[in-house]
Formats: sequence, structure tokens, C-alpha cells
Amino acid sequence: MALTVRLDPETEHCLDELLAGSDQDKSSLVRELIRERWQQQQKQPTITEKLGGHPDHFLDTLPAGSSERSRRRQLLADRLALRAEGRQT
Repeated sequence: MALTVRLDPETEHCLDELLAGSDQDKSSLVRELIRERWQQQQKQPTITEKLGGHPDHFLDTLPAGSSERSRRRQLLADRLALRAEGRQT
């Protein structure tokens, strides 16, 4: 597919500088930049997805209701209170 692109002088200067630092022609550079931009817009897998997901029964070890914000806050407060008691004794 042929494509014609009109560039303002500043953008043309940027293109010329990019080309001067490489052994590419304009077409190959533009193709590369389009592919890079496309890849940046693709959804990236999360760390958990990269590692294959959560292990079986991973969430079973959490106390009931711990996925709720207020419950997590209370669990954290309880843990911190126990830690503080341990330091005082």
C-alpha cells in the first residue's frame, strides 16, 4: 500500500535526524515506528499472568471477607497492634 504523508518542516527535520543516525530509508523507518507504536498500545500481561496465574488455593488462606477494603483495613490494624504489643513487652 502506498502512502503519502505531508510533513511540516520541524517534523521533516526530526525525520532527517533519525535517518542520519541509522542505515534505514524513510519507508522502513516509518514502518518500524508504526509497529513500535502499535505494540505500545497492546495490552501487556500482568505479572501474575506472566507467572501463570495464582497458585491453586492461594486465596483460600486469606480470612473470610478479606477482599473488602474495610476488612483489609481492620486486619492490618490488628496486625500492627499485635506487633506494637510485642515491642512493648
